Order: sequence, then structure tokens, then C-alpha cells
Amino acid sequence: MRLSDLMKNAILQFVLIALVLVSFQSHADWLVITPQFIAKNRVLNGEVEAVNKAKVSAQTSGRVTKFNFDVDDYVSQGAVIAEFTNTEQKAQLKQANANADAALIAYKQAEIDYTRTKEVYSKKLVAKSVLDKALSNRDSLKARSIAATASVINATQQLDYTIIRAPYDGIVTNRYVEQGELVSPGTPIMEGLSLTKLRVVTNIPETIINLVKKNPVAEVRVNDQVFTASKITIFPYADKMTRTFKTRIEFDSKQTPLFPGMTVKVSFKIGQRSVLLVPLSAVMKRSELSLIYVKHQEGKLLRHVKLGSPLGDNVEIISGLNAKEQVLVNPLVSKEN
Repeated sequence: MRLSDLMKNAILQFVLIALVLVSFQSHADWLVITPQFIAKNRVLNGEVEAVNKAKVSAQTSGRVTKFNFDVDDYVSQGAVIAEFTNTEQKAQLKQANANADAALIAYKQAEIDYTRTKEVYSKKLVAKSVLDKALSNRDSLKARSIAATASVINATQQLDYTIIRAPYDGIVTNRYVEQGELVSPGTPIMEGLSLTKLRVVTNIPETIINLVKKNPVAEVRVNDQVFTASKITIFPYADKMTRTFKTRIEFDSKQTPLFPGMTVKVSFKIGQRSVLLVPLSAVMKRSELSLIYVKHQEGKLLRHVKLGSPLGDNVEIISGLNAKEQVLVNPLVSKEN
């Protein structure tokens, strides 16, 4: 290579260095980077579940005659979801009402007889044993009338059991019997859950359980949304296989994009850590690179850095920057010579 070519290459390298190391005017906005303490979080996987989840079962015997709802249907509280045959229950109620009427009539007559006997006894016309017998008969028929009334209540309840109603607003998730099937008390009929109140279940490792108990603060994260826990319930025992503590996290689930069965991230604050933060305005993006200007002697040096999590208007620098170095805050608007 000729001497002239070497000189040209040297001049070209000098120019390139000069483009990187340039002088800056006094009004350039430089920020001295100092370590800052932020929350140290542990992020775990969690699953959304419904607080109200129930399986409704038969409380009387009968044959299923009708289903008004099926799996995946939305039902309102009190809506009839299934009906049974009720011929036997109606007959029992009719008989109970008749027995109650007869018992009441007998009791009223016994009350009248006792009153009359008491008047006669007061005139010393009958023996004390006659009065005692009338009183005993009245009290016995009174007890029989009360029992008959209770039978009416029981028969009415048995008739009501032939209609199954939804305990709350929700979605039907399972149906266990078919129309026409004979059921008895305890037979599962349907299962459902409510979408109005949700919670998140996660498992906390035993290595951090004491830190979480000291500072029971958690956030539920899904996509770009964050929900703060209103209550944290930690089960007082660890799973023998996983060595984790089952934990329930309650939060205001109204108007949230969460549904039972979804997987979310749960963040627990377990301490503090030292980080280097720079304003987002100091970071320039070039393809997949993150670049910042660092003060170098009387100029500035373009440096590649690795970014961490954004924190408000700042971003964490994981590598590529040291404490006490100066960073140009607004490199795209700062004027250069």
C-alpha cells in the first residue's frame, strides 16, 4: 500500500473518531448516574378461579322432567335450572295439610273441654282428676297439632325440592344427569361458577415465604394491566412434594379481562435492590440496539447498553453503564458543534 493510501486511511479513521467524540455546548443536559434502591420482586405463576363455585344436587327423589339450561349457558340467581316429577310430593303435602287441619280441630275442641271442666271444678262439682285429665288431653292434642304443622312444612319443602334454582348468577360448567333419569337425595345435577367475584391461586416457595409474610403485598399482572391485591391468604402448611405454600389472592375483579382458568403473573415484594436508572429520553434505538451517549473527556461517546424493566419515565440499565458516569438526557434535541 502506498504512503498516500495510508495517510488517507489515517485521516478517515480520525474523522470517524471525531464523529463519535465531539465537543458539546454548555447547555447540553447531562445526568450523573447514581445507584438507586427499588423494590425487589419475585414473580410467580398464578391461576384465576371463581370464588363462588358450586355443585347443586338433588334433595328429594324423583325423575328429571326438564332442563331449562345446559352447559355454557348463563343463568341468573333464582332461575329454575331443572325440574323433577312431583306427584308423590304433592300427595304428601295434601295428606300433611289434612292431618294438620284434623289435629287443629281436635286441639281446639280439647281447649274448649278443658275450659268447661275448669269452670265446673271451680264450683266443686267434679274431682281434681277430671280436670287433670282434660288438661292432659288438651296438651297432648296441642303437641299433635304442632307436629302436624311441622309435617306440612316438611312436605312443602320436599315439593320445593322438585325445582332446582340457581344459587347465584353464573355459568353452567357441567351437567351430570340426563332428562328422564331417576335421581335420589345427594345425586349431583349441575355445576356452575360465578364470574362476578374472582381470585388468583399461586404457590409460594418456602425459601421466600417468611419475606412475603412480613410484607404481604402482591400484584396480579395480565398483559399490560396490573391489579393490586386487596387480601392475601397463605395456607399454614407446605405441600410435601413441591415445598410451596398455597396462597389465595383476592382483588377487585369487576371490569377486568380475567376469567376462571386463565394463567397470570403474581408479583411479590420481597425486599430492595440497587439499580442504575436512566431516563427513557436518553435511550436511542437503532435496529435491535439500545444506545446512549456517555460523557467522555470533552466530548461524548456512543455506547451500547442492555436494558431492563421500565420504571415510569426511567429504565433500568443491566449492563454497559457504570455508576457516576454522565449520560446525555436528550441526545436527539441537544445541539452539537
